[in-house]
Amino acid sequence: MGKVYGWDFRDVLNLEWWQTLTVSWWGHWPERVDKVRVVAHTENKIILALDKRYIVHVYPFQTGWDVSTLIRYAPWKTILEDERVLLPLGGLRNQHGDQMCMFDYHTMHAPEEISANLQDQLRLRQLGRDIGKVHASFQPETTPNAEWRWNARLKALEGALNTTTLWRAPHTKHVQGIPPFHLSLDGLLWDEYHVTLVPQPRPLTDTLLCKDERMPAVATIANLEQVIALRGAFNEDASRAMFLASWEGSLPPAWGAHTLRTLKGGLWIWRYEAILHQLARARAFGQTNAESMCMDWLNDVSRIQAKLGVLRMTSLVAKTSLFLFIFCVLSIGFAESMEGPFQGGTRIFLANVFLFTAIGFHTYTDNHIPEPY
Repeated sequence: MGKVYGWDFRDVLNLEWWQTLTVSWWGHWPERVDKVRVVAHTENKIILALDKRYIVHVYPFQTGWDVSTLIRYAPWKTILEDERVLLPLGGLRNQHGDQMCMFDYHTMHAPEEISANLQDQLRLRQLGRDIGKVHASFQPETTPNAEWRWNARLKALEGALNTTTLWRAPHTKHVQGIPPFHLSLDGLLWDEYHVTLVPQPRPLTDTLLCKDERMPAVATIANLEQVIALRGAFNEDASRAMFLASWEGSLPPAWGAHTLRTLKGGLWIWRYEAILHQLARARAFGQTNAESMCMDWLNDVSRIQAKLGVLRMTSLVAKTSLFLFIFCVLSIGFAESMEGPFQGGTRIFLANVFLFTAIGFHTYTDNHIPEPY
């Protein structure tokens, strides 16, 4: 479990604080402010407008330096400057994390407009594509598979939330950690052809319940997918599939199919983690409807796990049969000079049995793996 720190941000909401500023900041800071307006309160920030020149995100709870580091760390700044990301211009931070970050002024979408965008299939395609491009841009900065630490996060979440579920998964080497880049629905800025992403701080529940880890791109997209699903925006399976397929299409080839393949963790295990986080948020903020939806999802976990357990067994049988087929083929020549029941003809027969067994079980496994979409 982590600690969370707060600070007295109340003065920041007043014009006098900006006109008599005495604190030290990093990056750009306005020389003069004539008007401060509170635009919105969200779960993790207060949004201010300074005149019509800047938007400021005030973080009452400090959960790290994930937002400011995106521009203060030169390699990440260089990567993101070429992407559709609104990077902070400056801000305040201390030893506990970011206190506020300042951005160029931008018009934010009202809740009704966000809902309308999420119902639009073209908008969902744009969103998946542009998130995928940002994730792909981080490829030079990836870290190796951290399977045991990712599974430890699941254990911590399950224990803290006192759930009856237990799920761990293997992950291929293609599932790699990327720099922290958190998303939220109020941080998505749609225009006619693209979506600009406004980076968000590490979620409060993540800080309280889990150790900080480099998470893979698929974890980020699964979390946003579940946020969208809980809003009822995926009105049909085709919408969800299109959103995820457009994201996958923007990834490096090695990440796509390997990352989503369910037999090796895939999208389902990250959906599970996302639901646990959503359950924690629902309980923290008293969102009873969201909590009920999360519990309904968790009630299906045993069914998914049972199916995956059978498929891992059939996959193992297919691999074992293929190994035995290869062994039989390589030993046929040697068997010609032997006497007894395992002469060449017998080994050819056994090789055929093992080959057809391997093909049959491999085909069965492939045909029954749950689709990521």
